[in-house]
Amino acid sequence: MSKGLTTYVRCAAVVLAVVVVAWPWPVHAQAMKGALLGIVTDETGAAVPGVTVVATEIQTNRETTGVTNESGSYTLPNITNGVYRVEAELQGFKKTTRDNVRVDVNTTVRVDFALELGEVTESITVAGEPPVLQTDRTDTGRIIESRQVQDLPLGFNRNFQGLWVTVPGSSRPTRPHSEFFNPQDSLEAKINGQSRLSNNVQIEGIDNNQRTGLLTVLIPSPEAIETVGVSTSNFDAELGRAGGAVTSVTLKSGTNELRGSAFWFGKDDALNAKPFFADVKAPTSFNQFGGTLGGPILQNRLFYFGDYQRTNDDLGKVHRLTIPPAEWRNGDFSSASTTIYDPATGNPDGSGRTPFEGNRIPQDRISPIAQRLLDLVPAPNLDAEPGQINYEATAVREKRTDNFDTKITYQASAADQIGWRLSFMRPEIFDPSPEEYALFGGPTNGGFNATGSATTWSTTFNWTRSLSDTLLLDTRAGLSRYHNIADPLGRGLPSSEELGITGANLDDYTSGLTSIDLNNGYSNPTLGFGGSLPWDRSERTVQLASTLTKLLGNHAVKVGADYRYNRDFLLQTQDNGGPRGVFRFTGGGTAIPTDQAAIDGAANTLASFLLDQPNSIGRDNRVVDPVMIHQALFTFIHDKWQATPKLTVDLGLRHEFYTPFYAEERGGLSNFDPETNTLRVAGFGEIPTNLGVEKTYTHFSPRVGLSYRIDDRMVARAGYGATTIPFPDNKYAWDNFPVKQNNQFSAPNSFRTPGLQMADGFPAPLVEEIPDDGILDASDPALLDQGYNVVPLDLEEATLHTWNVALQRELAGGFVGEVAYVGNYGDGVLSRLQANAGMVLGAEDAGRPYFERFGRTAETRIWVPTTTRYDSLQVKVDRRFSNGFLMTNSYTLGKSTDYANENGFISTPADRERSRGRSNYDRRHTYSASFVYELPFGHDGQGLARWVAGGWQLAGLFTAMSGTPVDIDMSGATLGAPNNTHRPNMVGEPRIIGDIGPGEQYFDPSAFEAPPAATWGNLTRHSSGVIGPGYVNLDLTLAKRFAFGARYVELRIDSFNVTNSPHFNNPENTLGDTDFGQVTGAFGERSFQLGAKFVF
Repeated sequence: MSKGLTTYVRCAAVVLAVVVVAWPWPVHAQAMKGALLGIVTDETGAAVPGVTVVATEIQTNRETTGVTNESGSYTLPNITNGVYRVEAELQGFKKTTRDNVRVDVNTTVRVDFALELGEVTESITVAGEPPVLQTDRTDTGRIIESRQVQDLPLGFNRNFQGLWVTVPGSSRPTRPHSEFFNPQDSLEAKINGQSRLSNNVQIEGIDNNQRTGLLTVLIPSPEAIETVGVSTSNFDAELGRAGGAVTSVTLKSGTNELRGSAFWFGKDDALNAKPFFADVKAPTSFNQFGGTLGGPILQNRLFYFGDYQRTNDDLGKVHRLTIPPAEWRNGDFSSASTTIYDPATGNPDGSGRTPFEGNRIPQDRISPIAQRLLDLVPAPNLDAEPGQINYEATAVREKRTDNFDTKITYQASAADQIGWRLSFMRPEIFDPSPEEYALFGGPTNGGFNATGSATTWSTTFNWTRSLSDTLLLDTRAGLSRYHNIADPLGRGLPSSEELGITGANLDDYTSGLTSIDLNNGYSNPTLGFGGSLPWDRSERTVQLASTLTKLLGNHAVKVGADYRYNRDFLLQTQDNGGPRGVFRFTGGGTAIPTDQAAIDGAANTLASFLLDQPNSIGRDNRVVDPVMIHQALFTFIHDKWQATPKLTVDLGLRHEFYTPFYAEERGGLSNFDPETNTLRVAGFGEIPTNLGVEKTYTHFSPRVGLSYRIDDRMVARAGYGATTIPFPDNKYAWDNFPVKQNNQFSAPNSFRTPGLQMADGFPAPLVEEIPDDGILDASDPALLDQGYNVVPLDLEEATLHTWNVALQRELAGGFVGEVAYVGNYGDGVLSRLQANAGMVLGAEDAGRPYFERFGRTAETRIWVPTTTRYDSLQVKVDRRFSNGFLMTNSYTLGKSTDYANENGFISTPADRERSRGRSNYDRRHTYSASFVYELPFGHDGQGLARWVAGGWQLAGLFTAMSGTPVDIDMSGATLGAPNNTHRPNMVGEPRIIGDIGPGEQYFDPSAFEAPPAATWGNLTRHSSGVIGPGYVNLDLTLAKRFAFGARYVELRIDSFNVTNSPHFNNPENTLGDTDFGQVTGAFGERSFQLGAKFVF
């Protein structure tokens, strides 16, 4: 543990002493349970103290007991989710019972009693619906019930995260990253204007987030989920990373009855509609099957639950590529429109070269290596002009995923509840090139022709102990490990060496074929693999915490501590061709300076390759396998005060301490100091392993909430809270030289080679030695052209200030309506800035701050604080499942502004305010509705008629959203300020025409024109007012249940986008491009899925 963390622990000694005395292990938690509270009065309305209140979970007979205080108030904290029977009993009064009280994760449910005089042996059961108003919490969000998760048409391969769209303030969930980086198919959603960084997903109270890619690592089977609690605008001090949404997933538990299920879901391309812009459907096949089982080990004491799910997901892909024309591959360019010049003639600057006779390269001049490589490229199979798409092939991405959960719950005594969970998930993926490319990569998937996997283990142990009627201790320990790997298909093969490129395949890590890149229109890599392959990344998290709850009169006070240890490993070399290296060929190798057509010619590029005339060569070197460690300690105190019978006050204070990231071994991190033009390497000399980044002890987050019960049918709520946004660590300082090193060999001009050719192979890797003091002078020619990350030594996490005001009311028909204003303001939100961008318009490189001082033109990336703002009106009208019907409705009118997209760059470093505008994902209007409806016929029949006509159910999910803003930009060549986004002048109203497809205008392009050179246009980021196409989607499920007593078989059909409404991408946004203002992409065509379940 770091010195700073030790100091902090001493400061928090009082809280931690409680933790240590109660439980010798370090532990971690986020709120994973609910609470019951209420007031007990007599028939006159007077408070009744000393009443025993017992809540019994009806599936397990687990009891939780409390006693009312002098004000007649009671609180039952740390209630496990479930359906309860709540009883109030006191001598001299009739025993009163309230049935079917549902408590969900991270909720507070009010159950008040009015006792009647009489004998305790007499009893009264209060009739009516269970409580539906949120009377004692001030957060917003939604509880997604098990019935919704299992019965709604669940897209994204049945991922529960697809239901985020039902939460007010949420964007449409999407799948980020590549197939290999995110093989578990985690989704993302921007909630209340916040990026993924402000969202926190936890499973059974344990962190379930991947830090490097801001993903969810474990996606449980929908059949195993009991509830999904999504809390937004949260003011409970127990919860951290709560700026966007805290999503708490609770798995099912065993009960006193043996229960289980078997299920299958499947779909294939025969049931799909054709994509909007395609003539063919890619072959697809999806099969998901598994089962659940839960029951008692010891009645009323010990229970088990388990589930297993297997997913076979095959996704066909149609690849349309531009590859070298067959007639040019033997050196005959007589059909080419450009002249092929002999690089063996003329001057070093390319002038004076003579053309090849007849535009044909003699056979004895063609490189044998180039010829062998071209033999691996399949022949074109489409008629097309040179430089156009001339090859089409299909391939099938195969993915096999296994996951299971095991959960044990134990009522060890009346005072002790113990639980343990173990979860596992492992997707394995195989994404090949078309068969003709064999194991030599090629341009399909951008060179991502590979195998990969992501293995996740997650476990939780929790113990809740009642120390007295008014003192409760909840302790939890968690451990998770996520391991993601991706390997090129050619790994282990000495492909480059066998084809004549020596020095490439040094070991297993550098095995496979070197990348060959041809510019001027060819699909790349022409051969070889993506430079980021292979990779090996893992994240390990230990989470340890305890919470102590003390009931003091009308106060329920919680104090707690939460410790986390995170270890992140990343082996990936991808900056300059990858570990196998790359040869890059351009048209200049067979052109002259005065013939621009030849320089830009596809024929000249291929000729340069045939003559082995690369313009640049690069490779990345494996120097160190970096491991980055960081720790965190959170403490909090929270008081829920029943101030009056109508008013509940929440007061809390949370403190978050994060250690700076530090390297496990020296050399694992480095930082660039732009003021001295030096690199400082962690662990060398006097440079600490955390690079000297200062610790911050001032992240205090106050929370306050008010809930006022206007009457039995209406409640008003308001709240404010601050929350810390953790540092986005997917770049940081392990993406710097010399942690990553590469060798770049560039030609002195566009017409020569760098002095190395394929025939020469790669020289031995050149690795920079780190001096004893760890300080490298970046003026060294080997370092001057490298891009670097700058981590400010006074780096601080951002703070998000959140507030809401809400009014909730019971409506007719079992509905509940809520209207809320929800807003937030981000202070110090970190965005990346190109600090060495051109800061003077028209000055080109001379306007870069570090060019005049050090001659430096390379990127210098630094984190800088910015602000964000979100304001919204949010409306909900919901009905919990009752009498065969459930429905949710959510509408949001909102606006989100920021300076850059999540982890993105400020687009105009020379004038940062020009980058402030609507967020990329901002949608002004969002509406979603979901329903589950047991069709009301067939129930009154007899025998076979009832069995056939009854049991039908219809469920649906409808979404309608306005479009996102379109950022109109243009080429920055005339701006004369490198690394700044240039935007044009808007000279007229950008009329929305609405036409769709290539050659059709979605908006009027004549409304924009280029400004004079070295001048900003009058547009700033997202200021044009052009909004992309909206999104309308309806998913439906029709299901039929055949009942056999308590058992049933369910057959169902799910339709996603049942109306086949086209979902269009935004139009091309760059002025000057041939398709400017045109919409050429679409997604989400209609598909069907069949399903079957057996439930007992």
